[in-house]
Amino acid sequence: MAKGHIEQLPSGSYRVSVYGGTDPITRKEIRYRETCPDETSAAIKLGEFLKKAEGHRTPARNVLFGAVLDTYMQVTPLAARTKVTHESYIRRIIRPVLADKKARAIGPETLDALNVHLARCSRICAMLPKTEHHTDEPHNCDARCGPLRDHRTPRPHACDARCTPHRCRPLGESSRLKVLSIVSAALSLAKRYKWIDEHPAEGATMPGSGDHEPDPPKPEQAAALLNLAFAEDEEFGLFCWTAFTLGGRRGELLGLREDRIDFTLLDFWFRKNYVVAKGEHIEKKPKNGKGRRVSGDPLTCELVGGFLSRRRARAAAVGLDVPADAFVFSPDPLGETPWNPDTMTHRYRVYADRVGIRSSLKETRHFSATQLLASGVDLNTVSGRLGHAEGSTTLKYYAQFLRPADQRAAAVIPAQLDQLRKKEKLRELFSQQLAVPTDLAALAADLGPQAGLDQEIALPWLAAFVADATPVIPPVAAEEGPDLASPTSAKGVAVPGARAVTAKQAVRKQKPKLRRAAARACKECSAPLAVGTGSGRLPSYCSSACRQRAHRRRKAGSVA
Repeated sequence: MAKGHIEQLPSGSYRVSVYGGTDPITRKEIRYRETCPDETSAAIKLGEFLKKAEGHRTPARNVLFGAVLDTYMQVTPLAARTKVTHESYIRRIIRPVLADKKARAIGPETLDALNVHLARCSRICAMLPKTEHHTDEPHNCDARCGPLRDHRTPRPHACDARCTPHRCRPLGESSRLKVLSIVSAALSLAKRYKWIDEHPAEGATMPGSGDHEPDPPKPEQAAALLNLAFAEDEEFGLFCWTAFTLGGRRGELLGLREDRIDFTLLDFWFRKNYVVAKGEHIEKKPKNGKGRRVSGDPLTCELVGGFLSRRRARAAAVGLDVPADAFVFSPDPLGETPWNPDTMTHRYRVYADRVGIRSSLKETRHFSATQLLASGVDLNTVSGRLGHAEGSTTLKYYAQFLRPADQRAAAVIPAQLDQLRKKEKLRELFSQQLAVPTDLAALAADLGPQAGLDQEIALPWLAAFVADATPVIPPVAAEEGPDLASPTSAKGVAVPGARAVTAKQAVRKQKPKLRRAAARACKECSAPLAVGTGSGRLPSYCSSACRQRAHRRRKAGSVA
């Protein structure tokens, strides 16, 4: 039970002190203290401290980060391989640097400094002693003690030529992100347990993800590797074939069993992922958390079926039966245990070196994805075959391989602009013609090549240009009076000197112009007159001479 008291200080203030027991990690007493200005506030604070002490909700200020790491690894559920990776980073990098520091003393500047040191040297040699001793016990230095070395193995061993003098090698960006992510997760646990008040990683600068760019082998290289593998080892050749064609992960292919293949429906069921961690053989769920079915092709099913039939025949020849759930790829004649994943990786490396492939076994998945995308298969289908939990993962790694769709998209805008440029060039050449052409086919054959167009494409465009350039005369209502025999009396015939208008303009201006457009011939000599388009009065005579003659005649008639 928590205990506490209030004491008055010589200054007149009141100090609250509460004993909250012993910390289970550090085995040290937990005491909560605070100074208050008056007795009332001190009594209130005493009640708060007692309540917190009873609920174990006050942070243990002196807990070390090494204890935080131990608690994090104990309470956090991690997959077998992930746990091995975490333990390796903690043992090699995190614990030597941060284990002896108090958790509350770690701030953003600590994590930033760790990131900078790892970017320079993966061993953080600046924080290590310059002399490396062969034991931590008191001893007399001999030939085994000397300058810092890069040892060939972390296990106890006798150093030889393979343990070279230390040379700084930067830790990769993705590895630095993993290290700082482990530290951040441990600090999150410390904050959740109230061991620290603030999360220092929130203010730290995290490195980028350092995404690996796919570098799959070329189809010719993949074919050469398959030919070589099938010629020397049928089982490994079949393993590489399924890796290239089905896009399965290494552990998914090794965890494939005979009863998970449907040769009738051409279906492969990747239900488990086979891994080996610290000598323990584990069949776990695939990376996306659930199994998936992948459709195979007749040739792949034929190759797999033939291999399994021959294995059963060999077992039957010595009086053994292969179980129905036997592993497809196994060193055991009965398929009871699969190959070690690392063994298949090393064997692939041997064959890849012989045919000039520099990438690893993992790149067979990239080969499958890139070939499918390059052939026009949609992104969702490729994502499902690869077993990605979300299509965004596939898009993130393989967006640059969406070549068919990307090529179609790349051709849209240039094609439009190119056609418009040629059309405008043809329009410019047409506008240079002195008269309206009558033979458009001949004109298309002449101007089309100059604009970079075929005659078939240039002809309809020229027809449109001619239609736009032909003036349109609006129809007018007949006016009472003598029928004029001039060419302008016919509807739709162009009047010399008239302003060209389009059909739309003619319809819009037809009604207000009917009355003014009726006078179409000179009243003196009957010569045709131009049709006016303005708002002023239309002329009645073709020239000033006709106007003067008409004026003299009217004047003479009035005198008579």
